Amino acid sequence: MTNPYGQQPPYGQPPQGYGPPSGGLPTPYGQPGYGPGGLPGGDMNAIKDYKGWAIASLFLGGVILGIFAIMKSNEVGTYKMQGNYAMAEQASRTTKTLCLVSTILGGVGCVFAIVMIVVMIVAASTVSCYSGYC
Repeated sequence: MTNPYGQQPPYGQPPQGYGPPSGGLPTPYGQPGYGPGGLPGGDMNAIKDYKGWAIASLFLGGVILGIFAIMKSNEVGTYKMQGNYAMAEQASRTTKTLCLVSTILGGVGCVFAIVMIVVMIVAASTVSCYSGYC
């Protein structure tokens, strides 16, 4: 049987005339070109996801803020894999803000708890002294 489209190369050899395109790929829909690493003039790995801090904020500042911080941290990785670096940067900033607020609230809560424990111990010792058990 003959091939109407011409001679086929033997198996194991690539067909002639095909190869990578010459030049760079055009940017779709008029979007600006990105530098090496995906960011305009920067590195894709420069966008932090703050995953460790988000997990720690789950325990430090409360369940609700910690869960939202972890969700935003996961969005950073998703956007980076999709190549949407602007949204990845925005999600990274939101994650950092959530983690910061959660850590501050957790620190204030810990200080408040320590003060309340000290006040209760002092109050308990004062009550026992007034009742004659000192």
